Amino acid sequence: MMKFLNKIVCLAVVAVSLFSCAEEKEESERSIHERILGAYVKEEYPNAQVLPSGLVVIETQEGTGKTLNNREAGYFEYTTRSLSNEVVETTDEQLAREIGTFAHTNYYGPKMFETGYKSTYKGLEEIMVGMKIGGKAKFILPPWLSVTGNNGNRWEESNSLIYEIELKEVISVIDTWEADTMRRYAATHYPGLDTLSSHFYLKKLNNIQHKDTLESATLNVRYIGRLLDGWVFDTNIADTAKKYGIYDPDNDYNALEFKWNDDIETMEKDNSMVRGFCMALKEMNYGDIAFTMFGSKYGYDYRGKSPIGPYQPLIFWLEVEPKQ
Repeated sequence: MMKFLNKIVCLAVVAVSLFSCAEEKEESERSIHERILGAYVKEEYPNAQVLPSGLVVIETQEGTGKTLNNREAGYFEYTTRSLSNEVVETTDEQLAREIGTFAHTNYYGPKMFETGYKSTYKGLEEIMVGMKIGGKAKFILPPWLSVTGNNGNRWEESNSLIYEIELKEVISVIDTWEADTMRRYAATHYPGLDTLSSHFYLKKLNNIQHKDTLESATLNVRYIGRLLDGWVFDTNIADTAKKYGIYDPDNDYNALEFKWNDDIETMEKDNSMVRGFCMALKEMNYGDIAFTMFGSKYGYDYRGKSPIGPYQPLIFWLEVEPKQ
């Protein structure tokens, strides 16, 4: 019994030692980052304010619009730079063109950030919450604040980045915002068009008298995918891809072979397409051409899918080729 207790005590001592070493290592890594950042700030931005978290506020400009509160979302324009002043990322198309990094496959425009849901970097939330529309901030985000609420995130290999951000829009209830945004778009471009179901619009653009109805079959589908501001993110039409600068010479640009099924979940699984795309095709027939618009719950939801951001309504122009 005594030998067993001694063994337990030894294991406990080893565990405490390992934990202490790990803790000391993490503290050492942070202290190294802090020393480097401290020396940089002292040299480049001696008047900057260093917050208790380590966030370095270089300058701010008060906005005059609505305040972004916790558990709300905001659309931000932003540019990030390395400490050597090289642009890492930007939502500014003009800047991207000036520095030679512009690409038609990248989306340029405000990006949505949610606060209070562990999906945005801690350091960004710290400065974003409380900003007003039109407000601007320039700050340095140290690597230990470039983590989300997930405690498993690692920061040791990250670097400090200089952020310049501007708050463009505040969204209190995302579902309501999406519905209102799509309703305004429909009223402008398709007056009188109403939803077929919540957050889902469809309008056939040609008048075909059908003889063949869709059943379990493989359809040949042409499509163009856009955001509501007109940016084309995907298409299987070569001329359209060339027109919008997203042509890929390795793409054969054949029609999509879409496996139709009466069950919507089976359609999603078999075709690896978002639900809204499948919902639209369920309303179509051979030879149909249609416009569809749907909310993010039928698209890429809160996660988004690069370069499409979270909570983005999507638009598709669709054509089901005639039955062969």
